Amino acid sequence: MEEDCATSFAVSTVFEMSEEKPAAIPAPPWQRVPERGKGKRRDPLTQEAIVEAAITVLDAEGLAGFSMRRVADALDTGAASLYWHVGSKDGLFDLIFEEVIGEQIGEVPEADPAQWQEQLKEVARTMRGTILRHRDIVQLSVGRIPMGPNALRMSERVLAILRAGGVPDELAVHSYLLMISVVNGFTLDEAGYEQGAPEGAPPAEEAAQMVRTYFESLPDEQFSNLKEVAKHFAMTDQDARFDLLLDLFVDGIAARAASAASS
Repeated sequence: MEEDCATSFAVSTVFEMSEEKPAAIPAPPWQRVPERGKGKRRDPLTQEAIVEAAITVLDAEGLAGFSMRRVADALDTGAASLYWHVGSKDGLFDLIFEEVIGEQIGEVPEADPAQWQEQLKEVARTMRGTILRHRDIVQLSVGRIPMGPNALRMSERVLAILRAGGVPDELAVHSYLLMISVVNGFTLDEAGYEQGAPEGAPPAEEAAQMVRTYFESLPDEQFSNLKEVAKHFAMTDQDARFDLLLDLFVDGIAARAASAASS
């Protein structure tokens, strides 16, 4: 599949989809990034370079170690120079989030009614992989409503998959938004144990075995259910757990859609 060349920096235009000039995308109502005219600055610093450096800093340091000065140092410039291009730290975070969304667009398949359930799972796996590549991106996204060109195109493509599969419009919207929440929650937990576990905490596999052994030692008369299922708490294959989560989630959407179609 030919990958889209997605970028977050041309806020007021969309990519050419035909020979006709595409309609302009209006700026979102809460845009925090300043719209600057071209040719007003002679320095080589660009918004693209700032966002690229910022993502590198975020991946390496996380939100706790992120600062405008740290990004400026990576670009061999002063922090004040960044603000002319991105407006504020929040404006830069908006651009980071938009750029990370853009990384996923080329992986979203063209809607196929016969394959919509597997396609939706594929989108979720792409989301998970992107989140795991970018440290603290879920935390950065909290409270932000993405409305840039990449976010719009991502939403358009995922909704196309759901609607092609016969999912009613209201359910399609809620399913898309809930899928984001489900993937965010899973990956936040998944990455959080590795990055934020208390000092001295055992590795995940060892911790799972400890939980299993402990549950098996509990008194029968009080915890018979925990004892009988204790071995299943030792499951540490994150890919398998995520696939199970997707099966349960997508099966639920499919069942709802089928019920709506038959009523």
